Amino acid sequence: MLRKAHANASKVVVTLIVHDFAPRNPRMCTALAHRAATVALAVASVKARGADGVNVDYEGLNGTCPNGHSARSMMTDFVRQLRAGLGRTYDLSVATYASSASDSLGFFDIAHMSPYVDSFFVMAYDLEYSNYRHAPSHCATFCLGPTAPLTGYYYNDTSTARQYTAVVPASKVILGVPYYGRKSCVSSGALNPYPTSEVTADTYLDAAAEISDPSVRPGSYVTHRDVRDSAGQERWSTWFDTSLNCTRELYIDDATSLGMKYDLVNRDALRGVGIWALNYGGRAPELWATLSSHFAPCTSLKAGPTVASPQPTGAQIRVTAGASGCANALYEFWVKSPAGSWTLAQGYSSSPNFYFNSAAKPAGTYLISAWARSAGGPGVFGTTPNRYDAFSAFQFTLTPTCSTVSVSTAPSSSAMVGSAVTINGSVSGCPNPRYEFWVLPPGGTWTLSQAYTAIPIMKWTSAGKAAGSYRFSVWARDLSSPNAYDAFKALQYTLNPVCSAVSVSTAPASTAPVGTPVTFIARASGCPTALYEVWMLPPGGTWTLVRAYANNSTFKWSSAGKPAGSYRFSVWARSISSPGINGSKPNTFDSYSAFQYTIK
Repeated sequence: MLRKAHANASKVVVTLIVHDFAPRNPRMCTALAHRAATVALAVASVKARGADGVNVDYEGLNGTCPNGHSARSMMTDFVRQLRAGLGRTYDLSVATYASSASDSLGFFDIAHMSPYVDSFFVMAYDLEYSNYRHAPSHCATFCLGPTAPLTGYYYNDTSTARQYTAVVPASKVILGVPYYGRKSCVSSGALNPYPTSEVTADTYLDAAAEISDPSVRPGSYVTHRDVRDSAGQERWSTWFDTSLNCTRELYIDDATSLGMKYDLVNRDALRGVGIWALNYGGRAPELWATLSSHFAPCTSLKAGPTVASPQPTGAQIRVTAGASGCANALYEFWVKSPAGSWTLAQGYSSSPNFYFNSAAKPAGTYLISAWARSAGGPGVFGTTPNRYDAFSAFQFTLTPTCSTVSVSTAPSSSAMVGSAVTINGSVSGCPNPRYEFWVLPPGGTWTLSQAYTAIPIMKWTSAGKAAGSYRFSVWARDLSSPNAYDAFKALQYTLNPVCSAVSVSTAPASTAPVGTPVTFIARASGCPTALYEVWMLPPGGTWTLVRAYANNSTFKWSSAGKPAGSYRFSVWARSISSPGINGSKPNTFDSYSAFQYTIK
């Protein structure tokens, strides 16, 4: 069997099976607890017999096993160990439930298994056993319905595909479809009836032969399409069974409804379709024709950029390709530079998108070519390894972009808090530059200070800003550039602290007798190291400098020999790094405090 399969470009994998839905999962817990032994034996068997990989069909419920580990966590580790044992040469797939991608507490941890598996075979069938509780049927007990509805019902293949592709790449999702259905005696031939006898399974071949069964009353066999899932076109049939003396009803997927599911596979770019079970359909030509029409080699390809040519150099250009006539297309992209030769830019993958990063590339006209082939085929044209089913090519021109930004500031490298700072940008290499300005404060995050304009200057006020080391960044791009920036330049800038306020205390307070020594204690805020200067206005006199700037915050004033009266004192303060932001030279200060003091 292996030799014949390989001769016909088919892979054969070994399936490991444990099914356990008993309370506390005794068989599953035992199997998973001994997963290392299973891995060793399975890997050895695969390699010894020349098989192509392993499929894991472990089906059970999550729960805590006797060893203290959950079945879910051990299942994930089982898959991890299998990948480690098989390496990347062999294929590894896992059969999972339709709801597993959205079930954070279930048996399968899809997100954490994903790095180790090539694909998930999603068993997106038997959904009638879950859907009867929900609208649109909403039956009180089990009632018949489609085994794998495409839409319309609560659990369906469309939502299953959406849930899986939200968690893992679409290229890892195989949508399992049924080649079987279910039937039963019913009280009436209505949609979604309650069964009145045992519900049994019908293979596709059995279902196709029902109409010619001798027990079918002539003229009673009628085929319908499920109006509750009009997009899915699931088939259901009714007839009168003379041997059972009842009306029977059957739900089955046929070539029409299966084709709708294959469209879903192609539309969502899933890895492919899986069938349970292929021999249920045998050699039915309509089933094989439907597979062929949906998964044949690519017949044509269209590809082009999402932005118009030309674009400036440095732009990231997204190329989108779309193949026709094939399902699960793989895409490859090639680029020819203006003066060069063809080079492979992105090897075959399921992604129809290629991002052409033109940074550091010369301006000029490039040729970009997209190739496509069906994931199921080696490529119709070309020679190994360069094979393809179809290709498309187009030209794209890159124009020059801004290359270098220079920045100057005034004042040049530092200023006092509260000062106005001017940042000047200039750029070379682009005809229509635009400028954007960003600021990084001490201990903060980058913030946009001035959005893109043609003006290369930003007036930045430091009033109310904290002292410290700031970082300015000037971004530049050409008017036609789609980039966040073509080039940028950043520099450090220091804001020096200023004294924001001064308070003064006196001892003794307020009024004192003539001759009393008076002590003034000043306290400046907002500056770590302050200098203080003291001025005095005597009664009927003028302001005079009593003590020039010094780092001593204490000033002792002797009132001995002074005339009685009300004196006015002013204590000035400035940061040791500040020239004084108020007043005029030489009488400058950051802030001051003035007060009256009386001696009598």
